[in-house]
Amino acid sequence: MKPKVKMNIPRLDGNEEKYVTYYNSHLDKYISRRKVIPKPTVSNAIMKEIFDFAKRIIISEEFLEDCRIYIQRYNREYHSQGKPMSTWPNVFLKIMRATLKDYPHLDLKTLTKEDIVRQHLPCRSIASAIQAGYLEKVRDWQKLTDLI
Repeated sequence: MKPKVKMNIPRLDGNEEKYVTYYNSHLDKYISRRKVIPKPTVSNAIMKEIFDFAKRIIISEEFLEDCRIYIQRYNREYHSQGKPMSTWPNVFLKIMRATLKDYPHLDLKTLTKEDIVRQHLPCRSIASAIQAGYLEKVRDWQKLTDLI
């Protein structure tokens, strides 16, 4: 026998195809928002380049685990600000955008993991990103040293 869950989610005015409703387990609530298809802009191109870079270099599982630990600690300490993080791409995007701002000569299409470690770039670990001021400090941030 399969359990069935019935929940009363308030209906939104207008066409349901224009809205997206989903459950966010990190925030422990349902979120309903207008479906947005972003227009291509320079900002979108930078984000696409950053995530293509992440796929190309294959980020280590240890770095991703450090991202998850950082998210838990960040949400615990900064929950009152109303800007929670929910997944590792939030952290990675914030780090890489700040890195590109400080190092405009970097080309993500040719950059490798070895280059990041050799040049001691702040994006090589969560601890170095926090030390550079790219992320807010959290409890025991010095232990988040696994390399990208």
